[in-house]
Amino acid sequence: MSLHLVTELNDTDRKLLHRAIDGFVPEKVFDAHTHLFHSRHFAQGKRPVFLDEDRGYGMADFQAAMKLWMPGREVEGLFFGYPSAGNNRVGENAWLESQIDTSTNSRALVLAAPTDDPAEQRRLMSTGVFVGIKPYRLYADVPDTKEAQIETFAPEWMWEVCHDHDGIMMLHIMLADGICDPRNIEALQRLCRKYSRCQLILAHIARSFNYRHAREGLHHLIELDNVLVDTSAVTQAGAFRAAIEILGPKRVLWGSDYMVSELRGSCITQGDGFTWIHPDLGTDKLTIFGQYTTVGIESLMCLREACEDTGMTSGDLDDIFRENALRLVCRPTFQSRASEALNLEVRATGQKLWEEAKTKISCGTGLLSKRAHLFDPHSWPSYFSRAKGSNLWDLDGKRYTDFTGGVGAILLGHADDEVNAAVKRRVNLGSYATLASPDEVKLADLLLDLHPWAGKVRYARGGGEALGLAVRIARAATGKSGIAFCGYHGWSDWYLAANLGDDAALDGHLLTGLQPLGVPRELAGTAVPFRYNDPESFRAALQKLEGKIAAVVMEPMRSEFPRDGFMQNVMDACHAAGAVFVLDEVTSGWRFGFPGAANVLGIEPDIAVYAKAMSNGYPSGAIIGKNEVMDASNDSFISSSYWTDGVGTAASLACIGKMRREGVQQQVWTLGERMQTALREVAARHPTLQLKIGGMPCAPSLSFAEPVAKVLMIRHMLQRGYLMSSQLYVSWTHTDELIAGMLAALDETLEMVVQAQEEGKFPSEDGEQIMVNGFARLV
Repeated sequence: MSLHLVTELNDTDRKLLHRAIDGFVPEKVFDAHTHLFHSRHFAQGKRPVFLDEDRGYGMADFQAAMKLWMPGREVEGLFFGYPSAGNNRVGENAWLESQIDTSTNSRALVLAAPTDDPAEQRRLMSTGVFVGIKPYRLYADVPDTKEAQIETFAPEWMWEVCHDHDGIMMLHIMLADGICDPRNIEALQRLCRKYSRCQLILAHIARSFNYRHAREGLHHLIELDNVLVDTSAVTQAGAFRAAIEILGPKRVLWGSDYMVSELRGSCITQGDGFTWIHPDLGTDKLTIFGQYTTVGIESLMCLREACEDTGMTSGDLDDIFRENALRLVCRPTFQSRASEALNLEVRATGQKLWEEAKTKISCGTGLLSKRAHLFDPHSWPSYFSRAKGSNLWDLDGKRYTDFTGGVGAILLGHADDEVNAAVKRRVNLGSYATLASPDEVKLADLLLDLHPWAGKVRYARGGGEALGLAVRIARAATGKSGIAFCGYHGWSDWYLAANLGDDAALDGHLLTGLQPLGVPRELAGTAVPFRYNDPESFRAALQKLEGKIAAVVMEPMRSEFPRDGFMQNVMDACHAAGAVFVLDEVTSGWRFGFPGAANVLGIEPDIAVYAKAMSNGYPSGAIIGKNEVMDASNDSFISSSYWTDGVGTAASLACIGKMRREGVQQQVWTLGERMQTALREVAARHPTLQLKIGGMPCAPSLSFAEPVAKVLMIRHMLQRGYLMSSQLYVSWTHTDELIAGMLAALDETLEMVVQAQEEGKFPSEDGEQIMVNGFARLV
């Protein structure tokens, strides 16, 4: 019994094929892993039995196969010869070159062995046909090539050639544990970083024929920006799902592995390995129900299942099936990078969408702190395609190390696995219904356990509305309307009312000269600000509200700790006036202390308000208060549908549970202390910028004497791969190594900012006046 190529589909094949491709595979496809070869180039006795003797399997054969099981699709590809020990690679590459029509997008890889002449590979890569190298383990000079380490068959000269030509390397890694093997991981990380212009395609989802290898090993590739994986011949949906979830759809390429795709069979995960089953070789010892289809159709079905499970869009499918590959093979030249031209094109995508957004969405987006003009209108990417850990990718796949922390909402790192798992569970089981989610009660138990002074909880879905609820509760409980406040507390009427009649009242708390447009004039005098650590300012606020104060609302701290018992004195005076003391922990909560800064300061408010890091990027907020205050507001109508959705509570439970178990707050604070100290050292080396480092250790701030310096700092840090602004946030996934890299880049950046300053490029840059406007807070 022997293997046979499938040249005609049976009824089962056709049924499964339609299930695989209808409404899934785009009209235009690029096959990133496919073989064209002539059987005369095999060494004596090495020709596979399913191939004819002295026959070329060329472009016409490939297109015939695609017509069979990719009907109606226009298919181009990345082609290379059939790797086989002792074969005639010179003849194989020459024959392959004759098959490629360079007027199409199709291109080829040089089949190469360690003993081949590097100069010949360079020559071939200069022809316009070949765009990279295909090494293979059968060319390794080792006793057992299944245990071949990467550099035994892909030596460093191959990496150097690909790097010099901006070329592609297609690598089928070996060793029993594949991408989980530490030797493979070490070699890939070292070589990919050293030869960063070599675009590496790890075949077969980094040889994850055992899907567990993909689940456990692909995360080692996340920060290797020049690494992609292809789907060729993998028949495990779990491997595809792991690749999509861990690396993202822009780093996955569809590949058929023609000719393997034309064989009937499947590869299955078993234990810590995998087994290929081909019915042509006999199935008498197997228990089989139904029929096997071809490897190509089976792989497509698995890919479709993975894409459906992960919610891939039509745009994602276009990327997987074509666009990702075209970005590799259709670069302007493989002899020179043309990196500046490419960079300008790439950087434009997010900016163009931002300009479009401003014509369709009021102010471009709903959060002031995400608007591009507050950062750098020239270069701010504006949109992200994905985010994971400390990394964030823009719409063109450029990766940044993120120090902006989702404006303070991200503490565990982006897309934390535990929090995501809790949300997925809730979504899969239903996130909203007429009945309430039991997670509401579980979360209340957890929050009240962390706040033993409190007796009741209410939920919201954001910090601003949660503070609006807190103010309503305080007013309901006291029957009064006046609010004395310190700090930033959102967009609500009660807060902006401070600027009615005096548009400078919020200066230092929010934005200077903020116009309270749309806020009822009748609210004038109901909200009065006071300055942090300024007892006289606080007493003046109380005096203005004498006899009508409902609450004191304040943040615990931002840039300095309270002095001389300031917080306790404010709270005592508040209670003496019969008012409710509300502590705004929206930003400070879970960062400045656990559960909040109140524990650090040793105070017990009447109400504490949380959001942001409480749920690590999912909408959630909580108002936690003493029984006598919370119960007094029960007759006030406070109700909203999506305050009861299940996603926010599920995310909060998982997030708080992990923070508590892992001691996240203390770790982040300690790491922040080292970072803040180092930031001050960097600032001191550039005295002409008058850069001041403030804030709390885990949320330091940068304040420049001249606003344009901030813009130029942002611009140059983006170019170095760091997303940051004047307000930084440390997350749990940050490390000393990541921070050291950021600090080194910042030092270089500030040198360039100083140079611009000395050359008289302040206050404008590139001929355009830079607009700067942002938050300025007293606390």
